[in-house]
Amino acid sequence: MARGGVFRWFTVVASLVSPGGATARDAGRFAYNLFVNAEEEQADPVVWARTTPAFAACQKRAKITSEYDACFAAEFKRQDAALNHVWKATFARIKGPDHAGLLAAQREWLAARDPFCHTDADGFEGGTIMTIVYGSCQVELTIRRTIWLEHLR
Repeated sequence: MARGGVFRWFTVVASLVSPGGATARDAGRFAYNLFVNAEEEQADPVVWARTTPAFAACQKRAKITSEYDACFAAEFKRQDAALNHVWKATFARIKGPDHAGLLAAQREWLAARDPFCHTDADGFEGGTIMTIVYGSCQVELTIRRTIWLEHLR
């Protein structure tokens, strides 16, 4: 499925507790859930609006799987850099006892992201789309985490 130049075969949903102005005292503040919605779901426009113009141009030029893979790999690097920038600002902003909790949650999220994407892509084992599913998952989850961190107060 193509939507806005972004190919989507599944929708990953990272349900993050307390986005948008949560306070440091919220009990489930750093909790998250990762799950996959049905293939027919439309890509989340809020998430995919955060992809870079370079990614859109790459997707437009791509013709074969390896080219799409390269698009996702390059976009993942860009989105990971954006996440790291936002992480540093968020971590500096969160003070007191929540500081350690946020660090632990970020480490847990990082440890969960790639295995989650591998598990999801494994459903396409043997197909050329497997690597694209993995790359798409990494990009989407990284953007979702960046958005969540931006809203964390």
